Amino acid sequence: MIKIAICEDEEIHRTILKKYLDTIFKYTNKQYEIIEFKSGEELLKSYEKDIDIILLDILMDKLTGMDVARKIREFDNEVEIIFITSLVDYIQDGYEVRAYRYLLKPINKKELKKHMLSCISEIIKNRENYIFVQEKGEMHKILVDDITYIEILRKDMTINTVKTKYKLKMTLKSMEKNLSKYNFFRCHKSYLVNMKHIQNLKQDSVIVNNEEVPVSRHRMRDFKTKLAYVLGEMIC
Repeated sequence: MIKIAICEDEEIHRTILKKYLDTIFKYTNKQYEIIEFKSGEELLKSYEKDIDIILLDILMDKLTGMDVARKIREFDNEVEIIFITSLVDYIQDGYEVRAYRYLLKPINKKELKKHMLSCISEIIKNRENYIFVQEKGEMHKILVDDITYIEILRKDMTINTVKTKYKLKMTLKSMEKNLSKYNFFRCHKSYLVNMKHIQNLKQDSVIVNNEEVPVSRHRMRDFKTKLAYVLGEMIC
């Protein structure tokens, strides 16, 4: 089941989006549910934890779509956000809230389909991708996409996720090998970072889930190349 929220203050645009979504899903084998909200305030008040995709209008009364996205990212870093706007001026602001997809008004059905199929593919992939780690004799199942960064101090490893931390004995080289098919980068001899969670890039560090992680000077060029590739994949 894919759950989609439409947050748009104009009824005509909500109707068009719902009609297009019904058509798009008609040709897939996925079950889906669409819920509608007239404002950002209404969305935040009635937010459901299992929402997969939000179609979010930027220019709304009171709370803007960007304000709503910032608040959502305080408690949900997994939901896919697709901004809807009539202006291209806001596009670069989306990186702050991990929202890389935009739809310009009037809504183009082909563009909507492209973004929706990309989101659905990402969601399904994330649901299937877990690693298992042992902490103090207890086995934990961790969603790879929830991992923000991994730190090693001697042989003591800390896996940082969006909600908690796991401490275990393991080498960073072994963990890097386990995560090699995902979007992780060895940015420092003691750190492995999930590129999808990067919020900001500084001169010698990155901000990940509101925490600063160092990037070695000699790794910075490769890091930027990898980051550009990952962002390109997520936008397409």
